[in-house]
Amino acid sequence: MGARLCEICGNRSARYVCQECGRSVCERCLEPNTWLCTDCWKRLQQEVPSQEAERSFTSLPSSMKVFLVGFFLVFTGVVILMIATLIYGLPDSVGLVVFIGPIPIILGAGEYSFLAIVLAIVLTILSIVFLMILRKQKVNGLR
Repeated sequence: MGARLCEICGNRSARYVCQECGRSVCERCLEPNTWLCTDCWKRLQQEVPSQEAERSFTSLPSSMKVFLVGFFLVFTGVVILMIATLIYGLPDSVGLVVFIGPIPIILGAGEYSFLAIVLAIVLTILSIVFLMILRKQKVNGLR
């Protein structure tokens, strides 16, 4: 009994079986990373772009969702500040709070600088509490 020929090219002896359609194929008609014949591989490559187009916000990992929401909130805040500055002009006092990790760097001049300092302290305490809660949940989830 002779060796079976490849069901795609018909020239070489078939040594492999496609995992999708079950056809016997030679080494040249097989995609070695997926164990699919070239026909199934081409069909799969045509289907993948249409499936990726259907991806939505709900299919993203939760860490990416949190990042995107945070980015959107910061961007919205900056736009609101720019619009307010254009409408009302520059204020007589300036307050600036920059967070590097949980450490605030507070700069202020004018009547609202005390409010900026209080806001920075409150936000720092809230961020530390939030990080401690998340860390505790992560440690409990590993057990």
